[in-house]
Amino acid sequence: MTEFNITKPEDFITMPWRNGLGSTIELVKHWSGDSFQWRLSMAEVTQDGAFSDFSGYDRCLLLMHGKGMTLTDQVGQQWRLSETLDAAHFKGEDLIDACLHDGPILDFNLMTRRKDCRAKVFTSQQEKSQKIDLNGDLFLLFSIQGNTHFQLNNTQQTQVQEQHILQLGSSTADTCHCHGEAWVGILISNP
Repeated sequence: MTEFNITKPEDFITMPWRNGLGSTIELVKHWSGDSFQWRLSMAEVTQDGAFSDFSGYDRCLLLMHGKGMTLTDQVGQQWRLSETLDAAHFKGEDLIDACLHDGPILDFNLMTRRKDCRAKVFTSQQEKSQKIDLNGDLFLLFSIQGNTHFQLNNTQQTQVQEQHILQLGSSTADTCHCHGEAWVGILISNP
């Protein structure tokens, strides 16, 4: 039998941003050495401004709630996030400025230390089912809105409650199926 852990909202940790302009809700992370190898977090962005420097990390930012924001890097590349689960992928050392479209937003942020791991991100909403090949070292499932159903191969379904995270380590299963109102899945692989 494959085992997994569930992280509940009461286990999340709120911490200040490095730039002092807000705070992050740290959902789950994995430490390696003197820093985290990967981290999932959420943040409410209430004002325009520059992102903190996370040199050496790859970042994926998803819009969860709100009217959106536009991110612009130092060479003028832009990511317009206006719909739920719209994504921006960039390097932690990029100089990113955020401009809110119309009021505060809530975002989801994945950071992976480039020298240690890579991540593949899967998203779905409106009860669409998705099959995911588990060809990595760790799978994380965050149920953003409503409950998300998770099933390994053809085994019994597990329900992941809203704002909970399922963590599945090395598995004997080849695939999983996920469906729910809105969720994000992350497959982390070591190089």
